[in-house]
Order: sequence, then C-alpha cells, then structure tokens
Amino acid sequence: MKAWHVQDKYGEYQQIIFADKRSEAIANSEAKGWNDFIDIRAKRAKYADDLNTKPVELMQAQLENGWWFECYGSCGNHVTIDDKHSIVDGSIYCGECSGKIS
Repeated sequence: MKAWHVQDKYGEYQQIIFADKRSEAIANSEAKGWNDFIDIRAKRAKYADDLNTKPVELMQAQLENGWWFECYGSCGNHVTIDDKHSIVDGSIYCGECSGKIS
C-alpha cells in the first residue's frame, strides 16, 4: 500500500498514513481533527510503501529518512538515526533505556 507523509501546514504534527490516494491519506490522518483539509499536506513517502504491517521496519525507514522519535523509556530523549537505539514491538528506545528493557 502507498505511504504518505501527512502533516499540518506548520509541520508541527506529522505521521505516515497508508492509503491509495492523497485525499484518503489526509482524511484518515489525525491532523484532520485539528486542521481544515486545506491546511494539511500529504507527500508520497515511497520509502515506507508496504510497511503498514511491519512497525519495526517502518520506524527504521523513518529514522533513515530524517525522522526522530521520543524514547519510549522513562527518559523522554529524542532518538535519531545517529543515536544508538533499539526498536521493540513498534516502540523505540534510546541506547540508555535499551538496557532496561525486560
């Protein structure tokens, strides 16, 4: 399935949505609840195509394409591709918190 990078016009809220059409991606995004349709942008994210059922691979692909995530551990650190990290069941942990996962 096609992946779309959907965000509000200020880039404050971003997510990957899987849909066949751009309009479907916008309509299915959480940004739709906070913004008018006209204020939401959707660009193709070909690097994430067909990863809708593979959360670990999706997060890794996003990291490789400039995204960052907040550590799912207790520290709240930002995790980028340059940081030591681990992805477990669709949750990302920084290097420090990775050692605390049981």
